[in-house]
Formats: sequence, structure tokens, C-alpha cells
Amino acid sequence: MLSNHELDKLVICKKCATLHKKIILASKTKAICTTCHSTLYRKHEDLLNKSLALSVTTLIFFITANLFPIVTIDFAGSVNGITLSSVFLTMFDKQFYFAGIFSAFVIFLLPLTLIVNFVILLLFMKLKINERAVKKMLVLLSTLLPWNMVEIFLISILVAMVKLIGYAEINFGISFWALVLFVFIDMYMTKNISMIALWGMKERIYER
Repeated sequence: MLSNHELDKLVICKKCATLHKKIILASKTKAICTTCHSTLYRKHEDLLNKSLALSVTTLIFFITANLFPIVTIDFAGSVNGITLSSVFLTMFDKQFYFAGIFSAFVIFLLPLTLIVNFVILLLFMKLKINERAVKKMLVLLSTLLPWNMVEIFLISILVAMVKLIGYAEINFGISFWALVLFVFIDMYMTKNISMIALWGMKERIYER
């Protein structure tokens, strides 16, 4: 049976489950799985500051995306603005409670939890405080990240708008563009900042 300290020095490939021993990488390089050749982890330059800057930026865009209408639809003189919150509130009003709760979780509660968790986590690392909370937040991130589906919601909006173009005048608001930027930055962070890199950064900062 391996100890926790020994397990911390191992990394498992997400695609083929091959177990590897962690090695120290040179600048701007990456570790490759010996079986399927997928990327295991990368060596980031100034990961903490870049991640913190991106996290704060996504939080700003997410708040903006929720303050104003995403789109304004003019149908036969009747103008209606659609906000993120109106999506699931309308479902509650129509008594589609399960769909409303799921929508609220996917497009509001989950993204907000992830962003705030990211910002607080990186701030704690920056200040080198509260290691126990940092560890819990990393575990929470690992649990919630697979459920992050904001990009699917954005695609759904675009598909719906394409179908409505022939019937109504559609104007995209500032919140739509904030949502687009939020999704792109979120996708970039998910792809380029792995949980392995965050755990490694935590170990270096707290020297454990």
C-alpha cells in the first residue's frame, strides 16, 4: 500500500489510465503519456498570476452577462429582453420545476461557484495562507469541473436565435458578448490549466 506522500508523486492519464511518476519539466514543456501519447501536464510560466488574472476577468464577464439582457427580440412591435435569470425563472413560472432547477444549476449556480472558488483559491495561494481551505477548494474544483456546460448553453442560444431570425428582429446585448468572452476564457482555462498543475503549484507554495 502506497502512502499519501508516495501517491502525490504519481499521475494517471485521463484517457488510458496509465500510471506515471511525476517529473520536473523544463520551461514551456509538457509531459506525454507513454501509452496513448496524450498530454499529462505542462510546465507553465507564472501560472499563479496568469490564472488569477484570468479568473478575475471571467468573474467580471460573468457578472456583466447577468446584469443586462442577452438578446432583445422585437416581434411584431412587441419588444422583449431575455436575461440569463429569466431563462430558469420562466420555467418555474410555467411549472417546469425540474428543468428550471437544472437550468439554474448549469447556467448560474455552477459557473458562479467555480469562478468564485477559483478566485479565492488563487488569492489564498498568492498570500500563502489557509492551506487546509486551499486543499478543500481543489477537491471541490475536481468534482465540479466535469459538470461545467456553459459553452453548450451558449450554442443553444445561437441555435435558437438562428431559428428566430426569419420571424423577428434580434439585437444582441452587451451581456451576450460578455457571455461569449466568458465562455472562451473558461474553455481556455479548462484546456490549459490542469488540476495536476494546480495541485503541483499548491505543493510548491506550501512546501508539502
